Amino acid sequence: MITRRILLAATCLALAGPAMAQSAWPDRPVTIVVPFSPGGATDITARLVADTMSDRFGQPFVVENRTGAAGNIGVEAVVNAEPDGYTFLFATQGTMTVNPHIYDLPYDPLTDLTPVSQTFSVDHFVAVLPSLGVSDLAGFIAMAKEKPGELSYGSAGVGSFLHLTTVMLEEGAGIELNHVPYDGSAAARTDLLAGNIDMVMDSVPSALGQIESGSVLALAITGGTRNSAVPDVPTMAEAGVDGYAISSWGGLMAPKGTDPEIVETLSNAVQEAYATDAIQAAFAELGLGAASSSPDGFAELVQSDYTTLGKVIESAGIERN
Repeated sequence: MITRRILLAATCLALAGPAMAQSAWPDRPVTIVVPFSPGGATDITARLVADTMSDRFGQPFVVENRTGAAGNIGVEAVVNAEPDGYTFLFATQGTMTVNPHIYDLPYDPLTDLTPVSQTFSVDHFVAVLPSLGVSDLAGFIAMAKEKPGELSYGSAGVGSFLHLTTVMLEEGAGIELNHVPYDGSAAARTDLLAGNIDMVMDSVPSALGQIESGSVLALAITGGTRNSAVPDVPTMAEAGVDGYAISSWGGLMAPKGTDPEIVETLSNAVQEAYATDAIQAAFAELGLGAASSSPDGFAELVQSDYTTLGKVIESAGIERN
């Protein structure tokens, strides 16, 4: 099923718009460094974006996977790259706003990189099994209050987005859950389906098939608006957790010192492509938000989430590595 979605998305992206008029930049291939392994959601999205930019500029935009250390190796490679407009980072919320709080890094992603444009957003949702016996978030919260510390939830590890967003739920709803960290979200999802844990804050793209089949219930979406892939699922705020609104995201970053005209040119190209119906439909088919922004707008998002998630990390007592 996901293969069909990816092929459809790639086809739509290839048709998203005509090539831009020939300009001085780029006159050779451009590298987009993805700090995670091939085949994951970040990598797939980066390749869709790279294909779109290749078509629009008439030069190859090539994805290079530089993995390791929770994405820090790939980020550092771009920080240290020549700021000539031919190397960009496909950054994620974790690498930009979480890792600086929990790792001693040899760089500062907020000052050593230049925002270009946001490229996607991902909503997560409170996922439970029908056998838990609740049909909405209010029921889950009520059960958690009756059994403080007994209901368990899985995450992709301490400090992961799944962990931090559940901490936000605990704080916003006044409940206490039992955290079970896993080595990745897939393992947590597997244990949820096996009935070994009670809840996972899963992503819509990863678990869309389980939602559609009814094997898991989606109680509420983390984002500020409903997700078109699951339009009947309320937001956290609609479900009673006031002020709760956060989505994970990715975007393009350039090494500090990159020519502002190149940054603006690439940002404008992304925004123009994302304004097309083809892009919007392709990303919606994948369960992703086709979100783009100006460099300043992306910088504001990064700073806002850096502050928000920093407070969550502090309240959760996560120690710096």
